[in-house]
Amino acid sequence: MLASGFHSTLATKIPLHARHEYASCNLFVLHELPADIIVDSFELDYHGFCFQFVGNTNLELPTSGVANESGWLLVAVKPETDLVVVDVPLHVRYGVPREGHNPRHVIQLPPPTCFWACTSSYKSLHNALPSQSPKFHLLNSSARFEILQFTTSSPLSFDIPVGNINHTLYIELCTVTVTLLAFVYIVHQCWTMSKTLYSVHLKMQ
Repeated sequence: MLASGFHSTLATKIPLHARHEYASCNLFVLHELPADIIVDSFELDYHGFCFQFVGNTNLELPTSGVANESGWLLVAVKPETDLVVVDVPLHVRYGVPREGHNPRHVIQLPPPTCFWACTSSYKSLHNALPSQSPKFHLLNSSARFEILQFTTSSPLSFDIPVGNINHTLYIELCTVTVTLLAFVYIVHQCWTMSKTLYSVHLKMQ
């Protein structure tokens, strides 16, 4: 599924037909997010998520201002039914301008890894998490993992508009002009106000 725009929700459906076999385990969803994608920790807190994020947390930077490194979001899930849906709000950074008419940028998201995290007593489990994923303190007590199959997520890509690189000079000139006009206006207002206050002061003497 393709999402258009800078804001969407990544919905992951996890069927748990054998969840009672993992009653002593914890269920997690691990998202690998491209550098273009933002997660807002305050927003996740507001929605009641128990999570850990490893990556760039500066929400204001455009794509050009961050290193081309993935972010990792680990979400703890309560396995209360046989089908669990995890909705994670995602946002997209402003992309790098490109050439062409109506340029756009498509961002692909890897499918999430859904897994049970269990203690060492589950000796039959031998799965491992993605080798490139960082260490998470939420998994400190876990020694065995069971990766779940047949999970689905949507959307798995974003299609966003980006600026036209040929317009960059005009945009910068307009920005400088507007900034200077605003500065002149503020100075003029301050000067006018000071004259008014000075006039009032003279009349009171």
